Amino acid sequence: MNWEDAEMKLKGKPDGSFLVRDSSDPRYILSLSFRSQGITHHTRMEHYRGTFSLWCHPKFEDRCQSVVEFIKRAIMHSKNGKFLYFLRSRVPGLPPTPVQLLYPVSRFSNVKSLQHLCRFRIRQMVRIDHIPELPLPKPLISYLRKFYYYDPQEEIYLCLKEARHVPKMESGSENST
Repeated sequence: MNWEDAEMKLKGKPDGSFLVRDSSDPRYILSLSFRSQGITHHTRMEHYRGTFSLWCHPKFEDRCQSVVEFIKRAIMHSKNGKFLYFLRSRVPGLPPTPVQLLYPVSRFSNVKSLQHLCRFRIRQMVRIDHIPELPLPKPLISYLRKFYYYDPQEEIYLCLKEARHVPKMESGSENST
């Protein structure tokens, strides 16, 4: 899901609605899209030394061991009315935007392929420069090295390619009982 899809998914939702999605920037794993002040905003989630947050500062103490922990914590603070995070405005002089996470919106109306999910998990666990060292066939290494955000065109291509390789049953060979 890219930022445009996230905007469509969050359109008309109340402030505090949010979703976590794959980042289109290869330097990041995930992005957060959320509604605040009647507008949909997007920010990248930092993954630093096995922890997640919205900032990568090593001394920032609000880091979590998992994305789920990070989201649960942000929801808890948002429900208490405490804003942990603010997005700096891109326009000089405007105040920062509060990040309030209250209403999760599922991005899984379209479930990703097992192939995509496996690549995503491997890329979470293995640094990109270590992928060629994995004991895997070269085509799989090549696939793992690609960007791992969801690409619907790639999914369609892979499904069509797979369908061509599935042997078709002949109409006369079916059992009739």
